[in-house]
Amino acid sequence: MAQEGKNEVLFLVRDRLYLYDGSAVLTLEFPANIVHDVDVKDRDGLHNLIISFIQNNKLVPAQIFFVLSEAVCFSKDFPIGGPGDAGKIEAGTKEFIDAIPFSSVVSKVYKTPTTIRVVGSNQDLIDTIFGALEAKGFGISALIPANIFPDFGTALDLNPETAQNILNKKEAVIAASMVGERTVKEQQLATSQTAVPKNKLLPYLIGGFVLLLIVLVVLIVRRG
Repeated sequence: MAQEGKNEVLFLVRDRLYLYDGSAVLTLEFPANIVHDVDVKDRDGLHNLIISFIQNNKLVPAQIFFVLSEAVCFSKDFPIGGPGDAGKIEAGTKEFIDAIPFSSVVSKVYKTPTTIRVVGSNQDLIDTIFGALEAKGFGISALIPANIFPDFGTALDLNPETAQNILNKKEAVIAASMVGERTVKEQQLATSQTAVPKNKLLPYLIGGFVLLLIVLVVLIVRRG
C-alpha cells in the first residue's frame, strides 16, 4: 500500500515522465513505439515500462501528485462577460473538449473572476500510468494541469525545488484535481495483509469436523 504520509510528484511531458521521490528526480523516457505525440501506441508496453522503472529504482509506494505539463494538455480560455455569456461559454467548452484528438479525454473547467479555462488531456495515457502505479501499491492524491498554477505552469521538466513547491501547495492542488483521490482499496489491503495460510486453518477445520461428529452421535443415541 502507499506509505502513510509519504508524498511524491510525477510530472508528465510528451516523451517522458519525471518522478520526485522526496530526495531526487528520476526520469523515464518513452520509446516512440510505446508513446508518440501523447498517444499510447502500446498500452501493455507502457504498463510494463513503468513497472520496471519502479522495480529497478526500488521505489517505495507513496501518494502521487500527478502534474500534466502544458505539452500534454489542450487548453482554451473563455473571457467572462455578462450573464448572457454563460450559455455560449458552456457550448464553447463542450465543443473544445469534443475536438481534442483522443478517443477518451479527461477534462476540467477552471474558473477565475475574469476567465474560464478548460483543460483536457489523453485519458488513455493517464489511466495506463495510473494502472501501473496502483499495481505497485501507489495511490493518486491529485491530477492537475500545471498551467493553472503560475509558479510552475510553464515548467518543461521537474527539479526538486519545483516538486517541493507543488507539495507545499497540497491543499490547493487537491482542490484543483481533475479526478478524485485514488488509494489502495481496503479489501485489497485486507486480503494482502491478513489472509491466513491454508495449513494454519487445518486444525480449526478438523476441530469443527470432530464437533459435528459428536453432535451426530448424540442425536442418534437419543433417538435410539
